[in-house]
Amino acid sequence: MDYCLLNSGYKFLCSAARIKLHVTGIEKIPKEERFLLVSNHLSRFDPMIQSMVLNDWMLAFISKPSNFTIPIGRRYIRRSCYMPIDRENPRNALKTINHATDLITSDTMSVAVYPEGHRGTGARLQEFKHGCLKIAVKADCPIVVATIYGTQDIHRNFPLHRTNVYFDILDVIEPGNEKTALLSQHIKEEMQGQLNQFTDGG
Repeated sequence: MDYCLLNSGYKFLCSAARIKLHVTGIEKIPKEERFLLVSNHLSRFDPMIQSMVLNDWMLAFISKPSNFTIPIGRRYIRRSCYMPIDRENPRNALKTINHATDLITSDTMSVAVYPEGHRGTGARLQEFKHGCLKIAVKADCPIVVATIYGTQDIHRNFPLHRTNVYFDILDVIEPGNEKTALLSQHIKEEMQGQLNQFTDGG
C-alpha cells in the first residue's frame, strides 16, 4: 500500500512538473525475476520517474542518507524498502549491500542504484563506484542497464515549458562470476554510448 501511495505521489509531481516522458526498452526487463537496475543520475526526479515507469516490478532505491530526513516522504520511502548508504563508512555500506541482496534473493523487491554515487550535470558520466554491483553478483540476479536524460532541465523549464525526459532500458546483463570492476567498465561504456546522442557531437 505504501509503495502504491509513493508512486501515486510521484505521478502527481511529474505531471505537475510538466514532464513529457519518452521510454524505450521496457520489453527487455525480466518479467518473472528480480533484478538490479543501474542508471546515471541527474535530478531528484530520476527515482520518481523510474519507480513510476517500473511500478509493476517494484523498485527499492539505494539513496543518500539526507533523503531519509525529508518530512512525510521519509516514512513512505522507508516502508517501500528504500535504503540509505553511508559511503564514508565501509562497514555500514556493506550492510546496505547485504540488505539489498536479501531483498532480491527473498523475491521482495528489485533494487535500483546509481553507480556514480551522486548527481551528474549532463551527458558525460562520472567515475563509477563499482562496489554497488556486488549486489547483483551476491544475489545472482540480472543487471538492467538504463539511462535517463532531460531531468536536469526540469527546474529551469518549470513552469513555462514542458521538459522532455528520456528513460531508456539498454541491456540486461547476467553478471556470473565477472569481477565488478570489469562489469562496471562494460556498463559505463554502454551507458555513455547511449548518452552521447544528447551531446552536440553525438
